[in-house]
Amino acid sequence: MLKPTTVRMPDDFLKELNKFIRDRKLDKSAYLRDILRKGFDDDRRERLLSEYQAGRASLSDVCEKSGISVWEFFDLLRANNITANVTLEDWLDSRGLGEKSAA
Repeated sequence: MLKPTTVRMPDDFLKELNKFIRDRKLDKSAYLRDILRKGFDDDRRERLLSEYQAGRASLSDVCEKSGISVWEFFDLLRANNITANVTLEDWLDSRGLGEKSAA
């Protein structure tokens, strides 16, 4: 179920956004929902990577919270030029994650 919400934006950004939506004949609500979802997913992933890098989250925590497989996580680390903090515990936990995502 969709619920309304209110967001305040600067005039210049709102004008640019409305022009972009109008020029491409997009449905404004659908476009905003889509772009908010993408932005939220990207932000969540970045924050989880930061927590992982700082040692506050394990590999399995990040995979579970971001809904990705261990292999996707390693691809994400490589894409962001981040070294893996893999411990024996992480590796053992990740074996179960790989089986869950394959099912």
